[in-house]
Amino acid sequence: MKRLILIAVTLLLLAGMGYFAMQNSHNVSLNLFGNFSIQLSAWMVIVGSFVAGWAVTEIWQFISHPQRFVQSFLGKFSRYRDNKKQKITQIFENASLLRDPKQVKKSFHKLVNQETPLLIRVQYLEQLRYEKNAEELLKKYAELRAKYQGNLQVLLPYLNLACEVSEWDLVERLSHEILRISPDHPDALAGLQQFYIARQDWVACIEQERDLLKKYSGSFITQKISEHHEEHLKQALRQDPKCLHNWSFRYLPQKRDKKNDKPFEALGEAAQLQKSSMFLEAARVLKDAYGQTAFPELLKALEVVYRKSGADQQIMEMIAAIHNSRQRAIPSSLLYAKLLYQNERHDEAAKILAEVKLPTAALKFQIVTLGAKGAVPQMSGEWNDLYHALRYLIAVRQDHTEEALQAAKSLLREAKLLE
Repeated sequence: MKRLILIAVTLLLLAGMGYFAMQNSHNVSLNLFGNFSIQLSAWMVIVGSFVAGWAVTEIWQFISHPQRFVQSFLGKFSRYRDNKKQKITQIFENASLLRDPKQVKKSFHKLVNQETPLLIRVQYLEQLRYEKNAEELLKKYAELRAKYQGNLQVLLPYLNLACEVSEWDLVERLSHEILRISPDHPDALAGLQQFYIARQDWVACIEQERDLLKKYSGSFITQKISEHHEEHLKQALRQDPKCLHNWSFRYLPQKRDKKNDKPFEALGEAAQLQKSSMFLEAARVLKDAYGQTAFPELLKALEVVYRKSGADQQIMEMIAAIHNSRQRAIPSSLLYAKLLYQNERHDEAAKILAEVKLPTAALKFQIVTLGAKGAVPQMSGEWNDLYHALRYLIAVRQDHTEEALQAAKSLLREAKLLE
């Protein structure tokens, strides 16, 4: 009702001022006292009336309801400030997307104060990677971490940056700090996994990978982990042959055959025995494992043990026993021939090589297993080259020029491609 009365009075005033304005050529004459008067334009009087009316209304509201008046004023001021801040924030985000460092810095300095959200501060640091080097960025994150201790908004991007620049000691510290705040955090587990790979601590690495694959199997973050997990398991066995004895593989999508771990367990056990200078025992472990699995890498490890032992004759006899066994294969025969040659027993080495026959032209650069019939197994290029190298060296020693030339030709990659 009061507002209706106020509107009616305002309209009457405007009509009155309009009438007087028409009578006085759009000017209004105000007689203040005596003969003193002021000539004003009609629009000035109208505007002044509105301002005066607004001022009177506000004063009346303040007198009648002071608390509500103050709250209304503060609310309007707060909305104005929030709108301005939102506008600057939008400018900052657009500049961040456009990678405009000048505009990012300018808008951030307008936003920064005690109430600036941490998310904006972190986003600003992320933009500094286009201006600062790795050392300066790490320093900035360290300062923010000290100011906001235990805050994941800082720790997570800090961890990602540390992984990017290969600061592995820092990665370890940050990962453990995140795990204290949030046990089984995937980013922290992944950070530790990368740290252990860099330090080649494969036993600890597979433990982190197992935790990740248990909780996030089939996800994007475990895609690469699952691809390399089997290889890391083998590396772990080389470091600790007993690390998988009480290990459950239920977290893997497919059943895993533990029998395939035998050669890697043997390699790990042999490595531990070598550290204690127990070369003969290490050779026995490798010989037995090769007899069960025929894994070629066991022969390479056996050769290493033989050399570290100072060419122990007992280990040489073990290699000879593998060559003479029923399950003998080309790699074992070639290794024995190689060691015989290095011990100046050229005739014996030549006799062993004579038992190795090359396949037909359709199956070139494969070697037939001694005594095998039917299928011809594939041979790696390394063993193939060893065969031809031994043939060449022995032929040179025995002055068989033509045979030496044929063997040398087989060693040339160009010759193989041309054939």
